[in-house]
Amino acid sequence: MDTNRALDVAVAAVRKGGDIARMRLGDPGYVTWKGHRDVVCEASFYVQNAIASTIQAEYPDAGILGEEGPDDAPLPVDAPELWIIDPICGSLNFVQGIPYFGVSVALRAEGNICVGVVYDPCRDELFAATLDGAATLNGRKIYVQQISEGIEAWSSSIVGTDWPHTGERRDQTRMILGMMIGQVNDCNLMGSPALGICNVACGRMHAYWHLDLKIWDIAAACLILQRAGGVFTDEHGNTWLYSDGGYIATNAVIHGWTLNCIQAGLKV
Repeated sequence: MDTNRALDVAVAAVRKGGDIARMRLGDPGYVTWKGHRDVVCEASFYVQNAIASTIQAEYPDAGILGEEGPDDAPLPVDAPELWIIDPICGSLNFVQGIPYFGVSVALRAEGNICVGVVYDPCRDELFAATLDGAATLNGRKIYVQQISEGIEAWSSSIVGTDWPHTGERRDQTRMILGMMIGQVNDCNLMGSPALGICNVACGRMHAYWHLDLKIWDIAAACLILQRAGGVFTDEHGNTWLYSDGGYIATNAVIHGWTLNCIQAGLKV
């Protein structure tokens, strides 16, 4: 697998999809609900189709796993090369006309996420990484920010999260937030997990966590974070590969503090 070529294809794909998303901001088309608080709109399908067609023009035999289906297609989880697409990470923001959402593409090959690209079309910010290369923002190398050590680092940190759609994990998130907000500098609701993780990667925030995400939410962003020097695990501090939806992304210095706070909230 030529990761440089794959990166070029991923960049072209997210830019093409991002252009459509930016033009459709404020005009999402029809809006439906996949579940409680889980929105999808017509524009998402146009964005995903544009991304997929760009990839398939260069890799016609590759597997495609997109958030928006199609629902009747078999999941190509065993494909040697699997492209993972989140056409609009931040769907509720997008539907409401809020210009904060990401377009995400990752490539899994030989058992690893080897290419990750997340594009913020409203700010024209493109985060990218390969398994053996640096993490970049618009071509400039990026690194997580390590502001201090120990409890001072935790109390000074800027942390991001988002709400699970419903159920026990939403209640657990509320409990954890209630504890965390008294310990850190600030805790922000982002509206886009992919951009939240990328903002940790480039040093704007120090941690991002969520209790209920899917692989397309994090596949590209987690590689970008790790190549920027960050740490990415499940909500129990174990490898993220076997997570059932909970993830922690940090600058490494405060990973233990973030984990301890989340675990304390989960045990309440």
